[in-house]
Amino acid sequence: MRRGLLVLALVGLLAGCGAHNGIGRGPTLPTEAAAPVDFPVDAKPRPIVLIGPRVEVVDGYRSDGEKVGAMEGGFEFVGTPPATPEPAQVTLPDGPAQVAFLPMADALQAVSAPPRGKGQQNAPVRLVSAEFGTAEFSTDRGRLPLPAWRFTTEAGSVLATPALAPDLFWKLGEVRPAVTTNATGDGVDLTVSMPAAPTPCPGDEPARNEPVVTESATAVTVTVRTVGTVGDCPRTLALTLQPYPVKLASPLGNRLLVDGQGGVVAVTKR
Repeated sequence: MRRGLLVLALVGLLAGCGAHNGIGRGPTLPTEAAAPVDFPVDAKPRPIVLIGPRVEVVDGYRSDGEKVGAMEGGFEFVGTPPATPEPAQVTLPDGPAQVAFLPMADALQAVSAPPRGKGQQNAPVRLVSAEFGTAEFSTDRGRLPLPAWRFTTEAGSVLATPALAPDLFWKLGEVRPAVTTNATGDGVDLTVSMPAAPTPCPGDEPARNEPVVTESATAVTVTVRTVGTVGDCPRTLALTLQPYPVKLASPLGNRLLVDGQGGVVAVTKR
């Protein structure tokens, strides 16, 4: 009988399991809990938790060359830099806030071309124009429209990066998203999608997964625990998710929702 926490970042684990023609004996799962999350729940405004890329592809890449170039070579602006708008009021997840905007050059610096290494074949994607506007980005509270610098490439692709100062974000560029989970709800009642129990071996009773919740003042950690017999028989490496109702001791509020390895879970309202 195998018991313990089944942590949620299974995609990478499954990919690393020994398998033959898509069949394996299941991953060896870590059992150590993630380090505590120190999120500034009382900060005003609440920091934006960007869990998607800092560069959003607003209008898809026009060529495979641009897509590969962006991943390997980054970006290079060759147009005329626009003026930075004056500070203004912006609606954030916890309400309106007066904010200053980041100059285009500063916003692009973090995502522009790194030094080219030996063996790199692709030059940076050339950005020929820029304008101030808005774009949607993935955050821990769902898709959020934010002030953004919108760039057009030589091929006509449109990209965007936030035009807000880094201090309005929590660990900008460092946040690791939860790979296999998402949640809906509000207050104390959530529905969290997490992995289903492994398929039983022949002759075994089906095991079940049940949610495990750990709350602190700054974060809520959700995992699943497998209860029952999980035999050592060949299984496909496909990952199946199912929804789990989760009731918290107190409303989620400004706290982060994270998985068992500290990956941030996106929560959207029902």
